[in-house]
Order: sequence, then C-alpha cells, then structure tokens
Amino acid sequence: AVLHNDGPLLILAGAGSGKTRVITHRIARLVDEGLNPYKLIALTFTNKAAAEMKERTASLLGRARMDIWISTFHSACLRILRRHADRLGYPKDFTVYDAQDQTRLIKACLKELGIEEKSLPARQVASFISRFKNKLKDSREAEKEINPRRDMNYIRCFRLYEKKLNEARCMDFDDLLGKTVTLLRSEEDIRGHYQNRFEYVLVDEFQDTNPAQYGLIRLILGQRRNVCVVGDDDQSIYQWRGADISNILNFEKDFPETKVVLLEKNYRSTKNILTGASAIVSRNPNRKEKQLWTDNSAGENIHLFTATDEMDEAKYVVEKLLRLKKRENHSLNDVAVFYRTNSQSRAMEDALRREGVPYKIYGGLKFYDRREVKDILAYFRAALNPFDTVSFKRIINTPPRGIGAVTLAKLDLAAMTEGVSLSVALDNLDSIVGLKPAAKKKLESFREVFSKIRVLSGSMNVADAINEALGATGYMDWLAEDKNSESISRMENLTELVNAAEEFQERAGESSIMAFLDQSALQSDADNVDENEAAVKLMTVHISKGLEFPVVFVTGLEDNLFPHARSKDDPKQMQEERRLMYVAMTRAKERLFLTHAETRRIFGVAQVNRPSVFLADLPSKILHMETSDRVTFRRPDFTPKTYKPKAAPATHERKQYDNVPLIDGMRPGMKVRHATFQVGVIRAIEGQGEKSKITIYFPRFGEKKLMKKFAKLTIV
Repeated sequence: AVLHNDGPLLILAGAGSGKTRVITHRIARLVDEGLNPYKLIALTFTNKAAAEMKERTASLLGRARMDIWISTFHSACLRILRRHADRLGYPKDFTVYDAQDQTRLIKACLKELGIEEKSLPARQVASFISRFKNKLKDSREAEKEINPRRDMNYIRCFRLYEKKLNEARCMDFDDLLGKTVTLLRSEEDIRGHYQNRFEYVLVDEFQDTNPAQYGLIRLILGQRRNVCVVGDDDQSIYQWRGADISNILNFEKDFPETKVVLLEKNYRSTKNILTGASAIVSRNPNRKEKQLWTDNSAGENIHLFTATDEMDEAKYVVEKLLRLKKRENHSLNDVAVFYRTNSQSRAMEDALRREGVPYKIYGGLKFYDRREVKDILAYFRAALNPFDTVSFKRIINTPPRGIGAVTLAKLDLAAMTEGVSLSVALDNLDSIVGLKPAAKKKLESFREVFSKIRVLSGSMNVADAINEALGATGYMDWLAEDKNSESISRMENLTELVNAAEEFQERAGESSIMAFLDQSALQSDADNVDENEAAVKLMTVHISKGLEFPVVFVTGLEDNLFPHARSKDDPKQMQEERRLMYVAMTRAKERLFLTHAETRRIFGVAQVNRPSVFLADLPSKILHMETSDRVTFRRPDFTPKTYKPKAAPATHERKQYDNVPLIDGMRPGMKVRHATFQVGVIRAIEGQGEKSKITIYFPRFGEKKLMKKFAKLTIV
C-alpha cells in the first residue's frame, strides 16, 4: 500500500490494522521521492483525524510546516468556494449557515407558507433537505421521488428555502459539497486547474462517503486516476446520515485497473475478540471478503452475561469494572460501556452513581440533563417552590402554548409590582394591566395545567405523579405529533423517567416528589468530570467508532434493541446493524463483556426480550457464559441458527379472536394504526381504561406493549 505508485488503489483496512499509519507513510514516501507536496490532497471526515494525519506526516518528513492539503471534505470545499464562488453568483465572502441558522430560516419558510411547525417540525424539514442535497438533488429532482400526497409540504418548504438562501447569497453546510461539485462540473477551467494541481488524491474512511463526496473525488481526479481510498466496508454504519456503502463495494467497477491491498493484521485486539467479531460480520452477504488476524494472545474468553433486567445488568457491569480496577490495576479510564440508544444510559448511570464511580458521557447529555427530562421535572420544581422563577419560565410555554414574550413580560411586571412570585401573579390575572383577552385565555389555560401539577405534587407518589404529568401537561402528546426519530427518542426518555421514579421508590423507600427531585439534582451536579480524573466512558456504539479501550462492555443485546426494531424487515438495515455490532466488539483491546436482560422496561412497560440474534453467531468455545442469580427463566439457546423475523399473525389466528368481547372498543385480532409504528394487529389487552396495556404486532417494528393512554391508536 505504501509502495504502490500510479493508478487507483483500494486499501481495505480492517479494524485496528493501522490505516492512519499506512496513509501517512504513503504520503511521506511520495514526498521523499520528489513529489511536490503542493500536488497532493488528502481528505477525511473529522478535524481531529485531519490534524492527526498532518502531525504524523510532518513528523515522518521532519518538517514543521508542509504545503500538503490535508483537510475534511467540507473544509476543502469551502476553500475552493472562497476562491471561485463568484462563478456561481456568490460573493467570495458569502455566509455559511450553521444548523441553528438553517433551522431559523426553515421556520421563516414554514411561517410564510402558512404551515404550522407542529405538523412539520423544522428539524425534520432540515433532515429531508439534507438527504436530497447529499445526493446532489435539488427540490425539483426531489419532487420526482417523493409521495406527493404525503410529502408535498416538504417540497414547498425546500423550494422556498432554496430561494431565500440564493437571495441572501448564503450556503448551508450541505451546499459546501453540492456547490463545489456544481462549480467543477460547469467550469472547465477551474476543474482543469485542480485536476492539474492534484497528481495524487487520498481519501480516508471511504466507506462513509455520500454521493456528493464521491462526485467531488471523481471531478478532481482527471486523467491520472491516481486515487488511493482507504476504508472498511465492515465499518460502514452511517447509512442513516447519507453514507453509501456501494461507493466502496463498487470501486473496482468504477476503476477496473484498481490494485486492492488488504490490511488484515489487527494490532489492537486479542484473538478471541477478533474471532467473535468476525463471526458476526461474516454473515453479511454484501461485503468484501477479508479475515482479520493478530499476533496478540488469545486472551480471555468473551464474557456473555444474562441479567434479569436493566438494573441487574447495570449492577453486573459496575461490579465487574470495580473488580478489574481492584484486582488487575485497570484504571477507570480503561473502561467503556456501549449501548444502542441514548435512553439506555439511565440505569447504568444510576448504578455507577450509587457506587460512587465517576463516569463521563460522550456524544450526549446525562439522563437528568436531557431537555425533556428537565422540562417535566421543572413543572414539579415550580409547583413545589413558588419562587423558582427559572423553572416557571421554562415551563410556561413548554410545550408551546402561544404565550409570547410580551405576555410573559406583563406577567413578570405584575409580579414585581405586587412583590409576589410569578405563580401568585398567575392566580390574579385580572390585576394585570394591558393584558389582551386572547393572551389572558392562554394564561388561564396554562394556570389550569399548573394547578393540576400542584395537586399531583401533594397527592401522589412520585412515579404516578410523573406518569400523570406526561399527559396533563400535553408534553407527550406534543412529542407524539412530531413523528421524527428525535421525538421518538425523547418519548423513550420520558417513559424511562417513570421507570427511574419507580426504581427510586423501591430502592429508597421514599415516594415524595421532593426526595426524587433532590436526587436528580445531585445527578446533574456530578456532570463536570475533570478530564484528568479517571472515569468510565459511556457512549452509543456510533460514537465509539474510531476509538479503542482495554475493557469494553456492550449492553442491551436483545432483539428489537440491538438489532434495532426498525431494521428487522429491511435486509440492508439488518446488515448495517451487524456492522455496528462488529464495530462495537472491535473497540476492545483486552476484555470484552456482552450483556443482555431477560426483561427491560420499554415504553414504560417491562417486556420479556429474546437475546439478540447476533449472540447465536458467536462460537461457544470463545465464550464465558454467566447468569445472574436472580434469573428465573431458562437460559436461551445460543446455538447458531438463521434469523427469521417473527411472522405476522395468520388469518386463522385472527379469526380465533372473533368471539372475544370488546374492551374499550378493541379486542385482539383487530388492526390498529399507531402514529410511529404504522399499522399493526392487537395480540393482547391487559386491564381497562386509559391505564390498560395493549400488545400489538407491527410488521416493521416487531411486537410492542404500549400504554393505551399514550398510544393514540385508531382502528383500521
């Protein structure tokens, strides 16, 4: 790979195979042999990776400064556009809109079009626009691909957004790629300039490129075709962000003269860890064949632990890491805990806190610092403490109630004039000068909600009070109307808050809301972990990519969680879940612990879960099986088998429910529609009324047990 001269080169670099070392040594060799550094460009995805590449290359060449263009894709495009933007009708000092600027502009578009943001959230529109821009498609091309009955408002907003951006002569983040590709395609002299300049093009993490990035690479190549791409199709895990794995899989078709070099020697992990990871990813049909190996020792077997529930799972993780720290002198810095979704961190955080183990969350907030959790707890803080103006102002228009800054200012002035708290002023709206009838009506509506929370605070235990507040405040309904993935995640976090309150009652023997608020405040205060202090690292598997740790715990290995429920009936997504599991396992250097729970609270209800299908692929000879003393069910069989999604109920199965009496207008066998999970079939109903629990099979998402109160089901 380092010695290859001209022509396309594909370096398939397995996990832990030292790809950065290969890239930097290749650059250094080319320069040492007389290549002008000005004639080379290296592209990657993060500023950190670019900085590391520059530093290593400079060190190899013994130079403090070099004229080598090493940068991220977006930085490279911005540099090109700053020089040539006038060709596209932009000033060279054009403004680049960040995510917040983009959201603000989209909100203005929605308002101008008369579309309520409640029905079409700005972030969802931004995601829609980004998806097409990354495929180098504008609103006209996007319109040809969408469902006009469902997505026409997206297109209307996309059109107006493009128009306003152009009028302002501004670009968003995705435009940096798209406009550069447009520039190079349309301006022959500029394209020729960069093709003549760059004799060699190197691309890192090639498996993560989207169509716009691949288009850019091909445009700056020219006739020389001296392109070196480094990547690993087994680590392609960003399909949801626009990455196209076919770029690396089809590279040899696009460049038939390609030389392929496999980097299969792993310098990071033990033999057993590599054997396990390879056993999982090798079952993917669409991959470049490779087999990682290592000179490292076999190491310990992979630990596979069966817990009773998420609390038992967290307890096991903490006990193990403390034992490693005490008996084997592992620092807490050596330990990382991975999970599939952010909402899973809460039980782990509680267990670490109880044992006084410092931890740091990467890529996300601590559970009690998450916006939706703080919002709901702020209702109770304001209800219990009338002088807590910070909490009061946080909740008065959350969820949105149309209470504007002018109305809030009048309420604030009235409170200051009378020398009372905001909540007292809210109780005396007639005394507020200049309050318009419409504004008064909105404040009265909020007062009614706030009064309910006051009653809940003094009359119910903490778990029931929080559960009721989710409905009384309208917060859960607000999130349910916004059908994007972020809102679904926030709803999961709120059901997890109810779980946390229930566990607090059981553990502390205390059921008051005040006691729960106190302990949650302590959890938030512990967030500032010193960078030099030893701390366990918590993160999603996606965040872990590119990192390595001596000890790794991969938790929540259950079907519908990892692999995620949304992947079950989509072969491409299921393959990506396998790659995600491979990435998780290959972060470990010395010790790897895999855990799953027999039951886990999901959507506020304890569900019995099957072990992840991936566990069946692990050879038994490399496993050390452990089971919690509290496990009551028979240990699942991990004999390797071909995975098949659970089938939908057969016609005869539905007919058997025909004589079952209706419960609140529903019965097993009925088809119902859910806002997020779409159409499904009811399998069981527990209880009656709003608190009843309904088990439903959804073809795309598997079986779910939902609380009727929040499910908002309609009969099909």
